[in-house]
Amino acid sequence: MKYCILIMDGASGWPLPKHGGKTCLELADSPNLDAMAQEALVGLVGTIPPGMEPGSACACMSVLGYNPAVYYRGRSAIEAKGMDIPIGEGEVVFRCNLVSVRDGKMLSYSAGYISTEEAKALIASLNKNLGSDTLHFYPGVSYRHICKIKGHEDTLSATCTPPHDIPGKPIKEFFPRGPGSNLLKDLMARSEV
Repeated sequence: MKYCILIMDGASGWPLPKHGGKTCLELADSPNLDAMAQEALVGLVGTIPPGMEPGSACACMSVLGYNPAVYYRGRSAIEAKGMDIPIGEGEVVFRCNLVSVRDGKMLSYSAGYISTEEAKALIASLNKNLGSDTLHFYPGVSYRHICKIKGHEDTLSATCTPPHDIPGKPIKEFFPRGPGSNLLKDLMARSEV
């Protein structure tokens, strides 16, 4: 038997007071979703274990039967695997987003939804100027890329804030912090164009 799991990440939204407390999904004309729901097993599931930060990668891992408290180590390892980037002993990977900053504030977490072609040129420039035997950038799609670092496992202890969480806010307030954060802050500073 085959199953289709439909995960509508973020679709539920928040109730809108201007619309009688209904969510965007409740207000939407969705005949295809309605038809699928009539034939499906529908329910609610708690996908984020207590104490873990809510996020789609963690939630999807849970839906697929993996205990995020045991296996989840961040979105970057999942994305690196999806890009066939090998991760060896003593290597760590980070999500490397291309962003737009103006006057010290996060203008766009996606660099204005940069094209993949333009992004590849920027990633090539990062490798030329910052890359080494122990550090390499891998191009992904649009603004989403991977940075692999060898010999700096301490960076896994750094606390990082996703760029999409800080639109319009001063970026310096959200630089990586804690143990292992210095290398990441240095890379961020040296990558500015």
